[in-house]
Amino acid sequence: MRPTLLILLSALGVGTAQLDLTVLGVDRLQDGNTLISTGNFGACDSGLVLEVDSFGRIVWASLGGGLDNVHTARRLRNGNTLISATEANRVIEVDRVGCEVWSIDGLSYPNEAYRLGNGNTLITDRDNNRVIEVDTGRAIVWSYDNLVWPHNGSRLGNGNTLICDSERDRVVEVDQAGVIVWRHAVGLSWPRSARRLDNGNTLIADSHNNRIVEVDTAGRQVWSVSTHPQTNYMAERLANGRTLISSPWLVYEVDSSGSVAWQWPGTLPIVVDSFFVRNPVTGLQLFVHVHRPTMTSAVPLPAVVLVPDGVCPGTYFDSIGLANLIAANGFAAMHFDADGRGRSDMWPEDYYGRINQEGLKASIEALARMPDIDTGRIGILTEGYGVTLASGMLAGQTNPLRVKFLVDFEGPADRYQSCVDSGGVVPVPPNDDSFWLEREAVRYMSRLPCHYLRVQTAEDHNPFIRDNRHCIALIDSATTGGLLDRGISPWTRVNDSVMNEPNRFYTLEDPPVWIPEAGEAFTPIRYLLYLQELIGLLEQTPVKGHTPVSSPAGSIAARPNPFRARTALDFGGQSKRAVQIIDMTGRLVRTLPPAERLVWDGRDELGHEVPSGVYYCRLRDSRTHVSAGLVKLQ
Repeated sequence: MRPTLLILLSALGVGTAQLDLTVLGVDRLQDGNTLISTGNFGACDSGLVLEVDSFGRIVWASLGGGLDNVHTARRLRNGNTLISATEANRVIEVDRVGCEVWSIDGLSYPNEAYRLGNGNTLITDRDNNRVIEVDTGRAIVWSYDNLVWPHNGSRLGNGNTLICDSERDRVVEVDQAGVIVWRHAVGLSWPRSARRLDNGNTLIADSHNNRIVEVDTAGRQVWSVSTHPQTNYMAERLANGRTLISSPWLVYEVDSSGSVAWQWPGTLPIVVDSFFVRNPVTGLQLFVHVHRPTMTSAVPLPAVVLVPDGVCPGTYFDSIGLANLIAANGFAAMHFDADGRGRSDMWPEDYYGRINQEGLKASIEALARMPDIDTGRIGILTEGYGVTLASGMLAGQTNPLRVKFLVDFEGPADRYQSCVDSGGVVPVPPNDDSFWLEREAVRYMSRLPCHYLRVQTAEDHNPFIRDNRHCIALIDSATTGGLLDRGISPWTRVNDSVMNEPNRFYTLEDPPVWIPEAGEAFTPIRYLLYLQELIGLLEQTPVKGHTPVSSPAGSIAARPNPFRARTALDFGGQSKRAVQIIDMTGRLVRTLPPAERLVWDGRDELGHEVPSGVYYCRLRDSRTHVSAGLVKLQ
């Protein structure tokens, strides 16, 4: 089925993209990324865990489904993630690919879980009015139950447990014998999280009072920030002295004055460029949008060209919010109105034949001429019948280096699945060979000169197409050794690597694994993860028959990382080159000249010490690039 993209958008121009979710939990990781827990996602009755980097780009997500209202997620030392699946009444541990490796059932609305140093798990079991510690065999080894709807129980360094006794409007610290040794109840209204700080104070998310408050051991308020008009769920004090807060639709980081220093979504505001491109065949003007984040030219942007289904104009991607969502993840996202659609000049409908293909090619060439676009990292994402336009252009264009990958969502393979007789969009009968010879994707796929990733759910969005045989035909045609035994795509795959390994071909008797219908609402998130994966592949796999524009440049090691005063950068024996230091907004902070041994002292070009935070060091020349994240502490 076609995914429902429930995206909330600002007015077109400068704006942000926001997924339709409720933010509950938040946790800043050691590498500077942020783990975000959410309630039910869009049309999917399931919670979600997202990991975003300092630019606000989604770099990991739990897409298995069935979590249902995730209150908290904690990244473990082994790289796994401990999740409180609250309304599913479970706590589970998943690995990096989302597979469950440990769980405990029989809970009632668990809203917090921590993995303790002894390997046990501390769980706040809200509707059972208790906080429990369970061992790896799920046996309860400690509990405290003198509570009413508690939240966020955490184990302190002294062995005591700090708990928000929410319904009683208080925060308590209890020892191992269950004796309350500290409490704070003055002026609180439904506290949802409490953190004991290094200075002995306690940071409290006072949710119904719409504030975050810090109190000392005597209960005196020493700092607070209002979150009005939004309530809040969690707050944590960061190493840089700022406070990270989760509210229903926003995660934000504030300094001591309460000023917002970072937020998600909207980490990188989006600007939209509109212009016209001339179709060289018809001479008509095609209307084009390019959505891009406000990053400086110090970080050239990878780009994705969006091709709509059927006879839709490109502004379809505005209405569903996908263009803004992709731009918010660090890409330039371009879409265009083909001849005769939207705001483009009129022309008889070409149904993605040569005229439309030439218009797409001209639009991509215009995109590549934009100054902040990385021409070595341009790809195409199509929905439905749009795969015919993209594959036809890619197979026939004279300069395929411009496009390095194709992501295809449920596009038809041939004329029988495309014409209206079979529920398609093209009102031309399948026996019109002269028409269909240039409008069947399966004919082009064996000549696809780039990476190809097919996104396919169990039930296709076109109910007339059964058993997903069109997906098998397309992936096999593109893959070397497939049905045509002449595909030249250097890398192909259906869905993600957990389901299907790359570079395989299939039959109806041995099909790939499809995305379950229950997980279809996650398709927008899958797009983002797939796009980032494909960008990474461009630096590893050259396109067959062509010299790669972007090639592997080794790796960067920074020691120490995180650092306070200075860090040494090791580029694995590569030749001496200049290195750029870039902050999380894309601003060029410092350029280190070539040297045998590069050391960054945490200062900018003027010699001023930069604030704590995440920075990127980038080694780049005209043909290669490699980067790594640096974490500077106070």
